[in-house]
Amino acid sequence: MAAIVARNVPLMNEEQRTVYDRIMLAVSAGQGGFFFLDAPGGTGKTFVISLILAEIRSNNGIALAVASSGIAATLLDGGRTAHSVFKLPLNIQNNPDAVCNIKKQSSMATVLKQCKIIIWDECTMAHKHSLEALNRTLKDIKNNDNLFGGTLLVLSGDFRQTLPVIPRSTYADEINACLKSSPLWRNVEKVQLKVNMRVQMLQDPSAETFSKQLLDIGDGKVAIDETGYVKLPTDFCTIADSQDTLIEQIFPDVHTQYINHEWLAERAILAAKNVDVDNLNLKIQMLLPGNLVSYKSIDTVCDDSEAVNFLTEFLNSLDLPGMPPHNLQLKVGSAIILLRNLNPPRLCNGTRLVIQKLMKNVIEASILNGKFRGENILIPRIPIIPTDVPIQFKRIQFPIRLIFAMTINKSQGQTMSICGLDLKKPRFSHGQLYVACYRVGKPSSLFVLVKDGLTKNIVHAIALKD
Repeated sequence: MAAIVARNVPLMNEEQRTVYDRIMLAVSAGQGGFFFLDAPGGTGKTFVISLILAEIRSNNGIALAVASSGIAATLLDGGRTAHSVFKLPLNIQNNPDAVCNIKKQSSMATVLKQCKIIIWDECTMAHKHSLEALNRTLKDIKNNDNLFGGTLLVLSGDFRQTLPVIPRSTYADEINACLKSSPLWRNVEKVQLKVNMRVQMLQDPSAETFSKQLLDIGDGKVAIDETGYVKLPTDFCTIADSQDTLIEQIFPDVHTQYINHEWLAERAILAAKNVDVDNLNLKIQMLLPGNLVSYKSIDTVCDDSEAVNFLTEFLNSLDLPGMPPHNLQLKVGSAIILLRNLNPPRLCNGTRLVIQKLMKNVIEASILNGKFRGENILIPRIPIIPTDVPIQFKRIQFPIRLIFAMTINKSQGQTMSICGLDLKKPRFSHGQLYVACYRVGKPSSLFVLVKDGLTKNIVHAIALKD
């Protein structure tokens, strides 16, 4: 790790070095601190964070890396989701007095006492109650009434991106859930990255224009017509005229190309709604050669006394976000995503894989992303209990879903070589158009299915204010 730091620190630009030095100064001081690293896509945020983590770990210090989504967590060395590391309560949006489920005498409590820094990436997706729960827990574990118990906490992200997901929420609900609405936010020290290194490295004039257009979308500066729609500039992307055309543009010759795992890992189609994502995934999978294999889950209610009220067929019919379906249909060569932590840090929620072999009780797959890319692993069936339904039931199934397509929110933090957007049903919330378009660095890499180039762009200006 020391070699990584020695090799890469000199490669930083001036503002990256300023941020790095400021955070490392706080680490050296050992007095805690609360920072927000404000960094749009392409500015080298992950590069800077990775070097901070490597510098601390190379000196035998503990540095925790978490993110608000599984995919974002896989981009950081040793990264895990904030929910799994901090054992945050489920349905935390309804619990303003929440604490983390970490016992004072546990091994995790020892790690939190000894860690030099906690870095929380893609923080804008987190509910303010999560941050407040962490604050209470660290104070308690460390017997220290200072902010976060005297722990150095660095949040990173971009408030142009998506805010916490609140079912059936209003504008006021989204703003109230935002980290900036927490009383803790007044204590934050903001550091910034602005220079788009992705654009500079591409050395493509269209990439610079594209970056400015993206920031205009994120800042809500694109003109809205009388129907509330914005028109995507003609030089911003390639417009697709049908879903089949979009699939062909993103996954050309997928029936032969799927064996190229690098090719598969660098592309995806995004949509706003889970139902559209599911339809896209099944459609793309059908283009692969070979037979479809079905794996059906075993679904049971957790409380035996309730079994008479909920037929097995009803439980089978429930298809919930973050859960595998009852009837999981797969082919060899399909791209999949892990929905639970199986063997961290190798197999985490958000790890993307490609299926190598479909067996009766286990699936062999190869990891597509992160430092373990290319490794072959085995995935078993596991019991999964969903949290966001009124009945408690258990589903025994492989903890995976197809990932040729994904929701816009799930894509946050990823960089792709080529990206498709299915915007024919523009049901958007704050930052979703910005997040979707920012997965790539130049207009020739972005393909959009949208009628007449018109779509929604929801921006809550108050979320962008300091």
